[in-house]
Amino acid sequence: MNIKTSQSILRLNNPSTREFLDRWKQYQPFIIEDIAKNWDACNNWSNDYLIEHCGNSMVTVRFFKKDFLEDYKKFAYQDGYSLVKEMTYKEYINDYIKDRKNDDLGCYLPEASFEDSFSEIIGDVTYPEYLNSKPFVSLWHGFSSNNFTSASPLHFDRIHNLFVQIRGKKRILLFPPSNYLSFYPPLEDSSGMGHNSKVNPDMVNLELFPKFPWQERIEVVLEPGEMLYIPPFWWHHVTAVDENISLSFWYDVKIKDFFKQKRIFSSVLNIAPHYLYHAISSGESLMHTINLFKGIV
Repeated sequence: MNIKTSQSILRLNNPSTREFLDRWKQYQPFIIEDIAKNWDACNNWSNDYLIEHCGNSMVTVRFFKKDFLEDYKKFAYQDGYSLVKEMTYKEYINDYIKDRKNDDLGCYLPEASFEDSFSEIIGDVTYPEYLNSKPFVSLWHGFSSNNFTSASPLHFDRIHNLFVQIRGKKRILLFPPSNYLSFYPPLEDSSGMGHNSKVNPDMVNLELFPKFPWQERIEVVLEPGEMLYIPPFWWHHVTAVDENISLSFWYDVKIKDFFKQKRIFSSVLNIAPHYLYHAISSGESLMHTINLFKGIV
């Protein structure tokens, strides 16, 4: 196994399970090379191929105005995600990927259930076996144009994410889970999404968000065939560089992980009191508490 450091992130070349777990225990993101690039998905998933094999599958597409990520009152609160439309995957590709008639209104296919909506092409993917459990798999299909770029706002996930770039490129900013409040989660009212940040790390306003740890960011551009491990509670901001497809392999956090991964437990302890206070003050304590610990088994 060859190890090299690039852009402040570790890269592993075709690691064994033991070598993977040695790095995984450090509770740090890292990139795995020379695993996914040989999948049929990386070689075959053109738009025409996808339409032929699963074009009639129903998907949920989110729509955003081009200035969506310029206003935290949109991307950090639940109300900003209300504009969605059900359509076939073929319609999404033909009407919004190939032919963007209204470029002022961008769209994104995020977190589509791979096994439910794309069962015909599951065989094109080799599920990673590093974590010795069956993952839930999500498919992301987005693009970048002059007026709109599909992106995920700065947020954290509560579970392990093996994020694989299948086609095109994605730029990913990563931040370690230090002081939860320094990321300015929208805890002022019940519609605030406690796992999102009000900060757009591409346009940091230090007067409005003076404690934001901008200097801790790690930036990578994920190439086709590369796999990025994102630990639970690590903040990340994902932006399309071009038209691209990605897969997330999600793995629940197990109780034993708190003993194996350094600092994961302290990350939870740093977040939980604020989550709970927000839950109680908003009158939605049960839902918010469940959301924080969802995926921990």
